[in-house]
Amino acid sequence: METWVVLLFMVFFAQKALSQVIDCGAEITDPSGGWQTDDEFIITGKNEEISTSSHISIEQLNTLRVFTTQNKNCYSLPTPSPARYFIRASFYYGNYDDLSKPPIFDLEFDGNKWATVETSLTDITDFELVYANRGDNISVCLARTFHDQFPFISSLELWPLPDSMYAGMSRDLAWLKSYRYNYGANDTDWILGYPTDEYNRIWEPVIPASLIPVQADFKSLIHTTVDYLPESAITDAVIAQNKIDTISLEFDFSKTDTFNHVVVYFTEVSFNINETRSFDFYVNDKFIVTISPQYENCTGAWANSPTVGAMKVELRPPSDSHLPPIISAIEVYTASDPLVNVGTSQDDLDGLEVLISTFEQLEGWSGDPCLPNDTIWQWVNCTGNDPPRVTSLYLSGYGLNGSLPDFSQMQALETINLGNNSLDGPIPEFLGQLPSLKLLNLSYNNFSGEVPQSIKKNKKIKYMINGNPDLHHPKRKNIGLIIGLTIGIPVGLILLFALLYFLTRRKAVSSHGQVSQGNGTAQEKPQEGNVSWAGNAGNGTHVNPTPAGENIPVSTSVGSINHPSSEDPAGRDREELDELIRLQYGNMGTHGRA
Repeated sequence: METWVVLLFMVFFAQKALSQVIDCGAEITDPSGGWQTDDEFIITGKNEEISTSSHISIEQLNTLRVFTTQNKNCYSLPTPSPARYFIRASFYYGNYDDLSKPPIFDLEFDGNKWATVETSLTDITDFELVYANRGDNISVCLARTFHDQFPFISSLELWPLPDSMYAGMSRDLAWLKSYRYNYGANDTDWILGYPTDEYNRIWEPVIPASLIPVQADFKSLIHTTVDYLPESAITDAVIAQNKIDTISLEFDFSKTDTFNHVVVYFTEVSFNINETRSFDFYVNDKFIVTISPQYENCTGAWANSPTVGAMKVELRPPSDSHLPPIISAIEVYTASDPLVNVGTSQDDLDGLEVLISTFEQLEGWSGDPCLPNDTIWQWVNCTGNDPPRVTSLYLSGYGLNGSLPDFSQMQALETINLGNNSLDGPIPEFLGQLPSLKLLNLSYNNFSGEVPQSIKKNKKIKYMINGNPDLHHPKRKNIGLIIGLTIGIPVGLILLFALLYFLTRRKAVSSHGQVSQGNGTAQEKPQEGNVSWAGNAGNGTHVNPTPAGENIPVSTSVGSINHPSSEDPAGRDREELDELIRLQYGNMGTHGRA
């Protein structure tokens, strides 16, 4: 065996070893076909089997994995070597849930939108792309876009490609498969990937109207110059009816403006030394190259073309060609939107990883938390794009327990909501040192010890710590007392002066022997209502929401306050009364601060 053949086999088997083919939802691996279960690639989701009546011959599509909890769920596919990878995701609903409601959801890769998946009750839906990895793994995510429609996946496949394949594709973009046709094959002769196609591509049989199917008079190719096509995709072909006829092929796209990569493949199907075949390859009326197919060889040509509306591919014969144009196969790929150049800040990724590794309730969150920006993780908020930063954590009621770890590297955080969990231990000092933090909710946990000075003295932070019975609360001014006296004293004084004025005037009138009688109107008592307050505690702002249903009644009597109980309210001390006097009389003409 020649050296180059040995090297070719070595390269192929090395690439095969780096491939990943996942039978999503399967309980056991299939060594014969190399299919693996999901277990090594994702934690979340639930395995399901489609309904018995929907079973098909492709065994891997009879199971699926469905995701009903998180809004985004990501497979992490190892890509240890820099290369371009061929990736296919397949979906077969098969009425697995007996609801006959195939869902719609988004498919994503490495923080980029791939496609909107519209599944069918009876048909298989699949998406393919060619993409150069940018790290040690490629993340493939399924994102819920409707509240009651749960994403699922039937199979996921990744194959590394040789550098020589698809040489005209820019590595700065991903390339989504739009069409791949095996011309001239019978409609049942699908090529369903590996092992017929070494790189796992699926070829759809097509015979366009007005073209004639032909087959090569040889069994195998001597040489393939482009993209390693399976031989059966080359030995079938179609030709024009006459040697002067043009083969014209048209391809539609879901978008109006697209940028496409088209590859055409040819062979000469019969050997005739006296007759030649040649034609010119055009895309959207632009000349690309002249083609002269070779017997027992696969040749090809490619072009990149911007397209508005449909794309037109033509094979135009010159006047001196003895034989009509011919074509064996075609592939059309559409460029993705520009790829994200910068993912979420590494500091934020590291901080989130600390949280995920600490709390089992967060286990399974993966992929880029902030990208694409319309399907961010449900418990974060993000802003910016160079890089995106995590600005909020919304983890209230997630059942978190234990001590709070150090995620101080997340310097862009503005809101942290950790209320209604079972967190314990001391409140970490670093929380008050986050430079952008404005709102901190630690209420209804089991924190203990003192509130750190970094929080109490930080004037920018509003914090909530109620509902932590073992936490030593900082001394707080009694707001009910302050509000009651602030309102009650001036109102009482007004009434007192009015009463004195009335008595004095009555006495004066009486001394002149005049008597005046009239009806008095009682002043209406102000309605009692709930009071919630955000005021200063030390230097930081401590927010202490009034529990539902608790009222602070205020009386108009001079200096008196009605309390729900007869005991001295909440241990009022001298400092609070001094503050009230200062507020009432030391700032005359101004409103008192609560």
